[in-house]
Amino acid sequence: MFKLNDPLDDRVMINGEEHPIYMAFDNVMNALEAFDDKELSEVDRLYVFLGTMLHDYGGDLLDALDFETQVDIGKQIIEQINSEPIENQPVDLNGEPMPQPKRDGPQLVSFLLDAKYIYAAFMQAYGIDLIKQQGSLHWAKFSALINALPDNTLMRQIIDIRKTNLNEIKDKDEKKRIRKLQQQFSLENKADSDEEGGDMYG
Repeated sequence: MFKLNDPLDDRVMINGEEHPIYMAFDNVMNALEAFDDKELSEVDRLYVFLGTMLHDYGGDLLDALDFETQVDIGKQIIEQINSEPIENQPVDLNGEPMPQPKRDGPQLVSFLLDAKYIYAAFMQAYGIDLIKQQGSLHWAKFSALINALPDNTLMRQIIDIRKTNLNEIKDKDEKKRIRKLQQQFSLENKADSDEEGGDMYG
């Protein structure tokens, strides 16, 4: 939980010893992105995830650990990431080494496909240049800020569009307008376009 009276001192227990984890927002994104690499096995994805999050402590430390211990460390890290989920979309180890999205509804935010919208929203709302904040802005701070984006930012409007239930809209013209916007900002459509070599934001 994000608390103003607690330091952001992130650690995991490994064989009875505390080890720091690297919770800069871009590093967390890099670690989670490892699980999208379909060329790696789930075991290798876990290894990359842990190596990224443990940062300078990764290599030799991980090689000395058995798989069960690595999974336990992964669960500890995922629990800390989930303490401030983006738009209530936590990830879950699900008993497997690979964290999987765990959602009650459609995906609302993609760090890859929404990158330019997120960047613009942070500049507009907070005057924060996320590129310059790489390596320093903590995940908990990033999560709190993205979840609190004001309504006049395009990223917040896109999130609201994605989570709108068309069945709750009575006006036919409004329903048609929202359906068109949902298609325009659909993450599935963007992902398909990107795979085909098109503009992922088009």
